[in-house]
Amino acid sequence: MRFRNTLLTLFFLITVGANGQDGFIEGMLFDGKTQEPIPFATIRIKGYSLGVISNRDGGFKIPEKFQDFGDVLEISCLGYLKKEVDMKNLYRTMVNRIRLVPSIFELDEAIVIAEKRKPLSAKKIVKKAIERIIRNHPINSFSTVGYYRDYQLKDNKYINLNEAILNVFDRGFDELDWETSKVKLYAYRQNATFGRDTLGAQPYDYASNQKIIDNNSYLNNYGGNVFTILKIHDAIRNHRINSYSFVNRLHYNFVPNHDFFIGKNVVLDDEVLYRIHFKKTMHPYNASGTIYISKRDFAIHKMEYTVLRKVKEKDPLKPKHTIEKERLHYRVITEYRRKEGKMYLNYISFNNRFQVRKPPEFRVREVMVLPDQKAFKLSFTGDVAEKRAFQKGNYRFLYKGKKLKFERVVVMGDQVKLFPKLANQREEQAFREICELSQNVDYVSGDLIVNVMDIEDTYGRKINHSEIEEYDQFREFFVQRVSWITDVPESDMFMNKSIPIFKGQPVERPDDFGDYWMNTPLQKVAGGLVLER
Repeated sequence: MRFRNTLLTLFFLITVGANGQDGFIEGMLFDGKTQEPIPFATIRIKGYSLGVISNRDGGFKIPEKFQDFGDVLEISCLGYLKKEVDMKNLYRTMVNRIRLVPSIFELDEAIVIAEKRKPLSAKKIVKKAIERIIRNHPINSFSTVGYYRDYQLKDNKYINLNEAILNVFDRGFDELDWETSKVKLYAYRQNATFGRDTLGAQPYDYASNQKIIDNNSYLNNYGGNVFTILKIHDAIRNHRINSYSFVNRLHYNFVPNHDFFIGKNVVLDDEVLYRIHFKKTMHPYNASGTIYISKRDFAIHKMEYTVLRKVKEKDPLKPKHTIEKERLHYRVITEYRRKEGKMYLNYISFNNRFQVRKPPEFRVREVMVLPDQKAFKLSFTGDVAEKRAFQKGNYRFLYKGKKLKFERVVVMGDQVKLFPKLANQREEQAFREICELSQNVDYVSGDLIVNVMDIEDTYGRKINHSEIEEYDQFREFFVQRVSWITDVPESDMFMNKSIPIFKGQPVERPDDFGDYWMNTPLQKVAGGLVLER
């Protein structure tokens, strides 16, 4: 897999409140058997082509106005029975905990008779599903309005959360998405309720290894447009182009690249789906996932793809030994829903892990030349431990490519003085030139190169040692409404897909802007009413 560094610096364009709403009904879905939260469930307002997808913690928000209208929520999720909840029974002052019941699939007699024929293999089912993408998805123009967000998780807490309402205009699945689809930005905000972390928000930097995925991976830049990056990772919509490793081009590479296994069937809204598991191993990566395919017409309802990377870490019980672990490299989850006989995107979630190298706590703060004392003075960010600080070999000074030698080292708290050898005319000339260069503020990065090694401060921190912190990056788009259109409208207000998503992009609010809302993650999910209807 190869990823190129991605510019993730986002800019504040507009502050969006509740999109014209007075407030929200908050809910959380959980498994009635295991009590675990249910992420990525579909919550629709009955009678409207409008709704949201539950968050990673099972939480969701619905504007209070729909409760005032006396509306009903329709809740559905793979592996659970469909549920309807009357909004008038929901509280406004607490999180409403709603229980879903796992569905149990049982073959009825008609299906048993039909399957007396030789069953299809897992590979043939997947091949049929891919071959029928154009048949099962719209080839006419349509638009999807939805809630977009990108954020990071650090220590299981949301940080750097950016949110938007977007409208994607698509010419249909027989056209290339990248070339023909257009996007309008309706609203955007940098969410100040959750923390901001400047280290995590910086752009990927592979030149200095300050922020990377790993040395063998990169995210394609696409001008730093993170929504474009997310859309490329929809391998179903982009089934004829290279989407991500090791799916590559779904139409051509997915089947030959993987091994497939049939799992237990699952039900979604009374429709029976094949559950096909797959895997691929390419050291040090292990890829695996599940694809859900309709038994009726081979429509792809959902695809989950996870890549783990084997890494070696120090054994906490035996510091001199290493152990091998598998760590998340990236995960893509894409779900489509049926509408008027065709499959439309319901949501896509792309998650990758990255590392940030923190600035070293103990480092050289300043290098000065002391002409009167014929010495160099190094100032550090902390008091220097004397144990190794007196070793002359730990200070490497190169002037015009030639190494300077030192005859004496003096350590004074957070400072070290180095007295170079001036035993001959060449050494004295070199020092005089350095003194002259020192009048230029850029001299350290010019002819004189300074490197300090193998010393510590009085707290035991090694010089220039950087701690590594890990983050999970998420980019997600949740569709709230699908509409048919005659064609992509002409407009000068479309997003420029070649520049960062919120950097100078046009923002335009439609007349029905109040119908959409940002399904911001709940900060606390506790207490509330358990509905068991």
